[in-house]
Amino acid sequence: MYSMLNHKLHRKLAITIIFIFGVLLSHLSCLDSLAENYTEQGIKRTLVTYAVSRSLNSVISVAQGTEVAVSPAGMGVTFAPGQILDPVNDLIERFSWVVMVSGASLGIQRLFLEISSSQLLVWSLSFLSLIFIIVLWINKGNSIQSWHPYLKRTLVVFVFMRFSVPMIALSNEALYITYLQPQYEVAQLKLETTSSEIKIINESSKQDVQRSENKGVFDKVEKWLDQTKKNLDISTQMNSLKQVAADISEQVINMIVVFVVQTILIPLLFLWLLIKSAKIIMHRVSL
Repeated sequence: MYSMLNHKLHRKLAITIIFIFGVLLSHLSCLDSLAENYTEQGIKRTLVTYAVSRSLNSVISVAQGTEVAVSPAGMGVTFAPGQILDPVNDLIERFSWVVMVSGASLGIQRLFLEISSSQLLVWSLSFLSLIFIIVLWINKGNSIQSWHPYLKRTLVVFVFMRFSVPMIALSNEALYITYLQPQYEVAQLKLETTSSEIKIINESSKQDVQRSENKGVFDKVEKWLDQTKKNLDISTQMNSLKQVAADISEQVINMIVVFVVQTILIPLLFLWLLIKSAKIIMHRVSL
């Protein structure tokens, strides 16, 4: 009998210490500051990636309109090699929507962080915790014990509201740094480099057209001879464009994986785990 009473006393002390620590932690801003900082970094990454995707979409659209004139056996043939990039352009447009959804998800997460760190919620949690500790130490014969199941459920809900979003943000950033950051940085750099290269090609093509319009007859003949040499290597140019398209597609898919996992799958997974944990606490923890 003494051993059972001693066990209950130790259990009450442990629960009391846990709740006091939780109240103190809820009043500290370090957890919220870290979570908000990580969320802001995620939003900035989203904005930068969206800008890159729109820039890439723009330069590819210009490249699609570029035409090349070939004159095999004296017969003129005009085609647009930039059309090879048409499927890639469609993929980038869909990727832009993924980035927008990811940005919206992070924005909602930031809003929930502001709500979870509000003084109203913090002091409500402190008040409920104080009542819970008082009820915990009152004898079971007291009528206030009839509040216990409802008080416990309400307290679990408030604890969930206060700490779930910061924990999701911190866990999300930890997994991003550990597993997703290298893949994101490589894909981001390659997309920026590809966008710059295509932009240079577009500028070069525009300058060639302008020079051709300003040349005289003999200069145009010389230009025609140079162009004939380039036409012999047209197959290599087409293969290069195909390789560029394949590279862009690969990096865009890698970026889609990063954003979907970081801003959708991981938050939903942790939210599900936290909800399951809260349900287990409400149904199985008895004092």
